[in-house]
Amino acid sequence: MESAKSSSYLFELSGEHPTLPLAELVSTIRAEVGSSQIIISGPGYAVVSIPSNSFDRIAGRLALTHRAGEFLAEVDLKGKDLHLDIPEGTLALRVRRFDDRAGDWDVDAITKKIAAMITVGRKVDLMHPDIEIRGIASDRLLLYRKLMEVNRRQFDLRRVAERPFFSPISLHPRYARALINLTGLKKGEAVLDPFCGTGGILIEAAIMGLRTYGSDISEEMIEGARRNIEHFGLRADRLEVIDVGSVHDVFGEVDGIVTDPPYGRATSTNKEGLVSLYSRALVSMKNATRPGGGLGVVFPFEMQVPSGLELIEIHHQRVHRSLTRHYHIMRRR
Repeated sequence: MESAKSSSYLFELSGEHPTLPLAELVSTIRAEVGSSQIIISGPGYAVVSIPSNSFDRIAGRLALTHRAGEFLAEVDLKGKDLHLDIPEGTLALRVRRFDDRAGDWDVDAITKKIAAMITVGRKVDLMHPDIEIRGIASDRLLLYRKLMEVNRRQFDLRRVAERPFFSPISLHPRYARALINLTGLKKGEAVLDPFCGTGGILIEAAIMGLRTYGSDISEEMIEGARRNIEHFGLRADRLEVIDVGSVHDVFGEVDGIVTDPPYGRATSTNKEGLVSLYSRALVSMKNATRPGGGLGVVFPFEMQVPSGLELIEIHHQRVHRSLTRHYHIMRRR
C-alpha cells in the first residue's frame, strides 16, 4: 500500500473486447497499490482513485487502454458554466464518442459548447498544446486532462509476423500483455510460461521487468523462442525443453504462470487429447505456483479448475467460427 495522496484519473478503455480492458486495469491497480477504487465506469472508460505517484507505473503497463489522465468533471450540457482547475498554458479540446452504444451525441456541437466554456481568456493551440483536454461521450459525458497515451503500435511491431521465428497460432502481443496483467504480477517477480511456443508471452513479460522462465516439449520451439526474445534485445532467465508435468521439479515455485497452451490441429500436443493435456497441466501448474500466486491460462473451451486453485474470472474472446478463446484467471490457494 502507498501513503501518497490519492487523485482521480480517467482511463479511456479500448472497445476491442467487452470485459478484458476494465479487468486488466483493475488487476494492474491491485498489483501496484494493493487495492482498486473505481468511482464510476461505463462503456469505454473507468474513473479510479489511486495514489498520484502510482499513475505512471499503472498506465505504463496497460495494453487495452487508449489513453489516461487527470479526471476533471462530468459535464451537464444544460448548464452554462464549467469551472475546471486547468494549469496555465495553451489548450486543445478533443471529444470522442465511444461507439454506437454511447447514445446520440453530437460531438461537434458538444466540442463547441465546452470550448466556449473553458477557453475564455486562454490561447488555443490544436497542433502542439501545452494541455490537452479530452472528452469521452459514452453513457455520460466526461472530461479529463490527458497525461499519457498508450503506444499501441509498439505491440504491432512485436506481433508474430515481425519475429524471425514464428508459428501462425499465437496471442497478439496486446492480449499477451493483458493476460500477464490479469494475473497481478509485479516487476521483479518470476513468471513461467510452460507452453512458451515462440515466446510471445515471455517477450511481453521481459519488457515489463519480470523474471522470465519458459518451457516447451519441442526443442525447435525453445530455440525459436530464444531467437525471438533476443531479436527484441531481451533475454529469458531460463528456457527448458520439458513436458508440462515436470515444471515444478525443474523450476520450483514461481510467482505466477501465464500461458496459451496448444489447441490441437496445427499445433503439437504430442498426440495427447486436449482435455487430458489441459487437466494434467492445471495440476502441474498449480504445484509450480506459490500460494497466493496468479495464473492466467487460455483454453479453447472452459475447463474445470482442480482443487487448490480458485477461479477468479473467465473472459471469452471469439477469434473465428471454430475458435473461441477462454481466458481463465486463477489464484493458487
